[in-house]
Amino acid sequence: MAGGHRSILKQKNKSHNHGKHRSKRNLKREAHGKVNVKQITKDKKIKEVLRQEAAVKRVDGRGNTLDEKRGVATLPPRLVVVVSLEKSVNTTAVVDLLKEADLTAITNKSEQNVLHVSACKLKNRMCFITPEYGNLQELLDAAKAADVVLFVVGEDGMDKYGEHCLACVMGQGIPASVFACQGLSKLSKKKTSDAKKLIDKQIEKSFPDCKFRTIDTWQDAQALWRQVANLALKPLHFRDSRPYLLAEKLEFEQNVENDADATEEINDAVFGTLKLSGYLRGKSLNVNKLVHLPGWGDFQMSQIDQSDDPYPLVVKGNKDRRKKEDGTDDEMKEVTPRSFCLAKATNPESLQSEVIPDEMDQEQTWPTAEELGEDKPVKVKSLKGVSDYQRNWILDLEDGSAGSDDSEDETMEDEMMADAKKPEGSDEELEEEDEGGLDAATATEVDENENYDDQIDLDEDKKMYERMKEERLHVHFPDEIDTPIDVPARTRFARYRGMDSFQTTVWDHNDSLPYDYARIYRVNKHHYKRLKKISVVDQEDDATDNLLAEPGNYITVHVKNVPKSFMDFHKPGNPVTLFGLFSNEQKMTLISALISRAPGFKSPVKAKDPLVFQIGFRRFSSCPIFSEHSYQNKFKMERFLPQQGFIVASMFAPIMFAPAPVLVFRENVMQKYDLVAKGSLMPLDTDRIVIKRVVLSGAPFKINKRSVVVRYMFFNREDIEFYKPIELRTKYGKRGHIKQALGTHGHMKCTFNGQLKSEDTVLMNLYKRVYPKWSYDPCVNILPPVMEDGSVEESDEEMEKEPEKGEAFKLFD
Repeated sequence: MAGGHRSILKQKNKSHNHGKHRSKRNLKREAHGKVNVKQITKDKKIKEVLRQEAAVKRVDGRGNTLDEKRGVATLPPRLVVVVSLEKSVNTTAVVDLLKEADLTAITNKSEQNVLHVSACKLKNRMCFITPEYGNLQELLDAAKAADVVLFVVGEDGMDKYGEHCLACVMGQGIPASVFACQGLSKLSKKKTSDAKKLIDKQIEKSFPDCKFRTIDTWQDAQALWRQVANLALKPLHFRDSRPYLLAEKLEFEQNVENDADATEEINDAVFGTLKLSGYLRGKSLNVNKLVHLPGWGDFQMSQIDQSDDPYPLVVKGNKDRRKKEDGTDDEMKEVTPRSFCLAKATNPESLQSEVIPDEMDQEQTWPTAEELGEDKPVKVKSLKGVSDYQRNWILDLEDGSAGSDDSEDETMEDEMMADAKKPEGSDEELEEEDEGGLDAATATEVDENENYDDQIDLDEDKKMYERMKEERLHVHFPDEIDTPIDVPARTRFARYRGMDSFQTTVWDHNDSLPYDYARIYRVNKHHYKRLKKISVVDQEDDATDNLLAEPGNYITVHVKNVPKSFMDFHKPGNPVTLFGLFSNEQKMTLISALISRAPGFKSPVKAKDPLVFQIGFRRFSSCPIFSEHSYQNKFKMERFLPQQGFIVASMFAPIMFAPAPVLVFRENVMQKYDLVAKGSLMPLDTDRIVIKRVVLSGAPFKINKRSVVVRYMFFNREDIEFYKPIELRTKYGKRGHIKQALGTHGHMKCTFNGQLKSEDTVLMNLYKRVYPKWSYDPCVNILPPVMEDGSVEESDEEMEKEPEKGEAFKLFD
């Protein structure tokens, strides 16, 4: 029988004492729905203040938005770039239809083929640019200054070149965009439905929520005009934070030879003053600041002239302009705008872009006063002069064993990489068979088509084949190099060091810097934000009113010392843009860009290959180095641009502030430019340490548990003793050290933390810091790539026009 107990014996815990504090829920429960009068008054006042602030903000924002959409008289006309994404599209017919949106519109065309349309009835004005189909440079330069980009496709959608143009414009930074289709009215209902589905499928890849319009009748054009006029503009950070101008008139005045201020002729190059006229957009332009011409570099201004608006918005009357084609109406008469000098340069900013290094100041590791005052004798050991910083290194090499230059190192390493991991007697035979097969195939094709050799460059094919082999070897055997037999390893790899750990070992960013680092302005990641803030504030606050040109006005900028070759290579009608620079943006530094390979580009791209970069508004050529993208104090160099993933490209270039889009191009065999990669600019950091790794490999010869005899890593006894302190590793994850040398032919006895397998490989990692080449060149031109279907063809005029061989700048136009 189960026993029980009395309730009086049960433990009773003391209840929690809430004190005077009561929760809001308890207070509401006790109030039974009653609310304090003071609290009601307080809440109402707060809500009323918040409501009034929101209403004021809403009204102000609505007014600003309406002013931007309507294009009031204080704003420049909305700039629309009409882009053809298919070869059969007639952009001229599209612009003609848009002019018919308002029958009372007044049209004018500038010298640079910019069409101005002033819609009197619709009370807004626009200007249109139609880049030539197949001219990528013209498209990108026009899109930099555009307010709206109108993409026009055909009934068959976009072709390959149209997709390429769309990818480039998006990578550069696209403003507000609209899509239209031409030619759907000629199709049947069934074909029209299929065409719309195809176009929607192509557009939704890049613009998921975008819907296209048809542009076949004047009714379609009127609806499209209203959409473009009322479209909200999208900001572009690299452009809207600075003054910029699209030239509508160009004039070049050569410098007088006897003028004291004129620039002398250097290397047979003639300089002069370039006058660019157009509407100033963005921010105010200071005459003492510097300006940039994309593809040509930075320049100074001598003066700025301001003119009356030559294309004003006329709102008087609603007369049909088609009845006044002869221009007899008073409203159609052209009025010569007045022009006056707005500002002259009094103290222009210097064009000096490099630091002048002191030839006598070459020592970067001069000892401190404490080090000079030490009385303790230095113990002479195998490693001489080891300091606290140098104790982190496994190996410290003397200056006397510096070895060859970096260029020689690169050449020898490339040769080693080409021969690395070759099966004996296999690759040479295959190479001979490939060359023989290539020659036989070429002979067969010549019999069928006599012009086949003119289309294919066999030497370039062989070079591409070798590069593809190098890239494939690098993927399978990253950074592995065979030790040369005839050269001692301690001489061949004299500039390399060994490290305990790549992640934790400290590497001083001022250690053994090259001479080029004395020519640049040092900006680390801690000072970058301050420099950016100072440069932007100087642009906004340090200028006086009598030196400024306000945005929205029609001005003429006098740019000094522009080379005459600018006008020689300028094709009439191609857009020319001008961008104002912040303070310090002309100075050279080390910049880095985070890029990824373009989807349609598969060819190998090696580090230090010449590439064309378009970063924001700048376009230049350089030879960058590639490094991994990670969060640490040093970064491993990559020899090739990876097929997938992101990588950092570092190069010497003028100071640029992030964020800014990046496009990378490379010249192909046909002297055209292919899109290689896209990305964005990273914050400035000249202390970025890029480390190149080489891996020496050896094969196990005899295995006795954890003791292994290794061969083929070195070929003499002195190298083994020299590299004895460095740790070894294997591909299967074992770690060990060199114990002793065996004989005089490079065999060595090593111990590991586990037993090795016979198919394992013993590796040794060596590191050195690398730097980019000083290869910055602001004079560059981009032409469209050659498509596989041959859709882009040069006209007869372009084929006949060839650049002169003696020009100072190598440009292709």
